[in-house]
Amino acid sequence: MPTLTPTPRDASFPIADCEACGKPVLTYVALNDDGAERRVCVHCDTAVADHLKWVSPGELEQAGYYFGAPPADVGAGEKGGCSTGCGSCAVKKH
Repeated sequence: MPTLTPTPRDASFPIADCEACGKPVLTYVALNDDGAERRVCVHCDTAVADHLKWVSPGELEQAGYYFGAPPADVGAGEKGGCSTGCGSCAVKKH
């Protein structure tokens, strides 16, 4: 039986609506050419709305993200990414 990775209880994660992906997505901070910080989508690197929502690990999993090792039913030839199946995970620019 695989060992489950414990999920941090006090962690929160920034999500925002991504217009390109058409859904709420996990975000990260990137730098513009002039060095200014901006939030972008983890799936497609598109800048996201300024309004962030900070969610718990459980809420993030409900949005289609997963903590820990991939589920056993994922075949070796299948692509990774979020569990929504929208296909935008494969369009990452960088």
